[in-house]
Amino acid sequence: MTAIFVLRHADRAAGADSLSDAGKRRAQTLAGMLVDTGVSVAYCSDAQRTHETLAPLKQRLGDALTIHEVSAADPGGTKAHVQFVVAAIKALPSGTVAVVVSHSNTVGQIIDGLGGGADAKIAETEFDKLFLLVRGADGQNTLLRLHY
Repeated sequence: MTAIFVLRHADRAAGADSLSDAGKRRAQTLAGMLVDTGVSVAYCSDAQRTHETLAPLKQRLGDALTIHEVSAADPGGTKAHVQFVVAAIKALPSGTVAVVVSHSNTVGQIIDGLGGGADAKIAETEFDKLFLLVRGADGQNTLLRLHY
Protein backbone atom coordinates (compact mmCIF):
# COMPACT_ATOMS: atom_id res chain seq x y z
CA MET A 1 0.00 0.00 0.00
CA THR A 2 1.13 3.53 -0.81
CA ALA A 3 -0.60 6.61 0.57
CA ILE A 4 -0.42 9.97 -1.20
CA PHE A 5 -1.80 13.21 0.20
CA VAL A 6 -2.50 15.66 -2.63
CA LEU A 7 -3.49 19.27 -2.02
CA ARG A 8 -3.34 22.78 -3.30
CA HIS A 9 -1.01 25.17 -1.51
CA ALA A 10 -2.51 26.99 1.47
CA ASP A 11 -4.20 30.40 1.21
CA ARG A 12 -2.27 32.83 -0.94
CA ALA A 13 -1.63 36.44 0.03
CA ALA A 14 -3.34 38.90 -2.33
CA GLY A 15 -1.04 39.80 -5.21
CA ALA A 16 1.90 37.78 -3.88
CA ASP A 17 3.49 34.36 -4.27
CA SER A 18 3.60 33.89 -0.49
CA LEU A 19 1.00 32.65 1.98
CA SER A 20 -1.42 34.93 3.78
CA ASP A 21 -1.72 34.79 7.56
CA ALA A 22 -4.64 32.38 7.11
CA GLY A 23 -2.46 30.29 4.81
CA LYS A 24 0.32 30.14 7.38
CA ARG A 25 -2.16 28.92 9.99
CA ARG A 26 -3.50 26.34 7.52
CA ALA A 27 0.07 25.13 6.82
CA GLN A 28 0.56 24.65 10.58
CA THR A 29 -2.69 22.66 10.72
CA LEU A 30 -1.51 20.49 7.83
CA ALA A 31 1.77 19.79 9.61
CA GLY A 32 -0.12 18.75 12.74
CA MET A 33 -2.30 16.41 10.71
CA LEU A 34 0.53 14.75 8.77
CA VAL A 35 3.41 14.65 11.27
CA ASP A 36 2.55 11.15 12.55
CA THR A 37 1.44 9.60 9.23
CA GLY A 38 4.88 8.34 8.26
CA VAL A 39 5.20 10.79 5.38
CA SER A 40 8.77 10.69 4.12
CA VAL A 41 8.71 12.33 0.71
CA ALA A 42 7.10 15.47 -0.66
CA TYR A 43 6.73 17.02 -4.09
CA CYS A 44 5.95 20.67 -4.74
CA SER A 45 6.24 23.21 -7.51
CA ASP A 46 8.83 25.97 -7.57
CA ALA A 47 6.27 28.51 -6.30
CA GLN A 48 7.12 30.03 -2.93
CA ARG A 49 3.61 29.32 -1.62
CA THR A 50 4.00 25.55 -2.12
CA HIS A 51 7.28 25.58 -0.18
CA GLU A 52 5.70 27.67 2.58
CA THR A 53 2.83 25.18 2.80
CA LEU A 54 5.34 22.37 3.45
CA ALA A 55 7.65 24.39 5.71
CA PRO A 56 5.97 23.61 9.07
CA LEU A 57 5.92 19.88 8.25
CA LYS A 58 9.58 19.98 7.23
CA GLN A 59 10.39 21.83 10.44
CA ARG A 60 8.75 19.09 12.50
CA LEU A 61 10.17 16.14 10.56
CA GLY A 62 13.60 17.50 9.65
CA ASP A 63 15.72 15.06 7.65
CA ALA A 64 12.93 12.45 7.79
CA LEU A 65 11.15 14.42 5.04
CA THR A 66 12.73 14.79 1.61
CA ILE A 67 11.22 17.55 -0.55
CA HIS A 68 11.51 17.43 -4.34
CA GLU A 69 10.80 20.59 -6.30
CA VAL A 70 9.23 20.09 -9.71
CA SER A 71 9.25 23.26 -11.78
CA ALA A 72 6.27 24.06 -13.95
CA ALA A 73 8.48 26.53 -15.81
CA ASP A 74 10.56 23.77 -17.37
CA PRO A 75 9.96 22.82 -21.01
CA GLY A 76 6.52 21.31 -21.28
CA GLY A 77 5.06 23.52 -18.52
CA THR A 78 2.11 22.26 -16.50
CA LYS A 79 1.73 19.06 -18.50
CA ALA A 80 5.36 18.09 -17.89
CA HIS A 81 5.00 19.00 -14.20
CA VAL A 82 2.00 16.68 -13.82
CA GLN A 83 3.68 13.87 -15.77
CA PHE A 84 6.85 14.09 -13.67
CA VAL A 85 4.97 14.04 -10.35
CA VAL A 86 2.77 11.12 -11.45
CA ALA A 87 5.79 9.11 -12.64
CA ALA A 88 7.71 9.84 -9.43
CA ILE A 89 4.79 8.77 -7.23
CA LYS A 90 4.22 5.60 -9.24
CA ALA A 91 7.90 4.69 -8.81
CA LEU A 92 7.77 4.93 -5.00
CA PRO A 93 8.16 1.65 -3.15
CA SER A 94 5.12 0.12 -1.50
CA GLY A 95 4.61 1.39 2.02
CA THR A 96 5.65 4.94 1.22
CA VAL A 97 3.60 7.89 2.45
CA ALA A 98 4.00 10.98 0.26
CA VAL A 99 2.54 14.46 0.06
CA VAL A 100 2.13 16.54 -3.10
CA VAL A 101 1.53 20.28 -2.78
CA SER A 102 0.50 21.72 -6.11
CA HIS A 103 -2.02 24.15 -7.60
CA SER A 104 -5.74 24.29 -8.33
CA ASN A 105 -5.13 23.52 -12.02
CA THR A 106 -2.87 20.49 -11.42
CA VAL A 107 -4.18 18.66 -8.33
CA GLY A 108 -7.01 16.99 -10.25
CA GLN A 109 -4.70 16.04 -13.11
CA ILE A 110 -2.21 14.47 -10.71
CA ILE A 111 -4.92 12.46 -8.95
CA ASP A 112 -6.36 11.34 -12.28
CA GLY A 113 -2.89 10.34 -13.50
CA LEU A 114 -2.44 8.22 -10.38
CA GLY A 115 -5.72 6.40 -11.02
CA GLY A 116 -7.85 8.29 -8.51
CA GLY A 117 -10.44 9.47 -11.01
CA ALA A 118 -11.05 12.70 -12.86
CA ASP A 119 -13.46 14.38 -10.44
CA ALA A 120 -10.97 15.85 -7.93
CA LYS A 121 -11.52 19.49 -8.71
CA ILE A 122 -10.50 22.59 -6.76
CA ALA A 123 -12.00 26.01 -7.38
CA GLU A 124 -9.74 29.06 -7.53
CA THR A 125 -11.05 30.19 -4.13
CA GLU A 126 -10.71 26.82 -2.33
CA PHE A 127 -7.68 26.17 -0.18
CA ASP A 128 -9.01 23.62 2.32
CA LYS A 129 -9.33 20.47 0.21
CA LEU A 130 -7.03 17.58 1.02
CA PHE A 131 -7.17 14.38 -1.00
CA LEU A 132 -5.79 11.07 0.22
CA LEU A 133 -5.17 8.48 -2.46
CA VAL A 134 -4.43 5.00 -1.15
CA ARG A 135 -2.93 2.68 -3.73
CA GLY A 136 -3.45 -0.89 -2.58
CA ALA A 137 -1.05 -3.75 -3.26
CA ASP A 138 -3.87 -5.34 -5.25
CA GLY A 139 -3.91 -2.39 -7.67
CA GLN A 140 -7.12 -0.95 -6.24
CA ASN A 141 -7.16 2.77 -5.49
CA THR A 142 -9.25 4.54 -2.88
CA LEU A 143 -9.63 8.32 -2.91
CA LEU A 144 -10.73 10.12 0.23
CA ARG A 145 -11.82 13.76 0.08
CA LEU A 146 -11.03 15.70 3.24
CA HIS A 147 -10.94 19.31 4.41
CA TYR A 148 -8.38 20.90 6.69
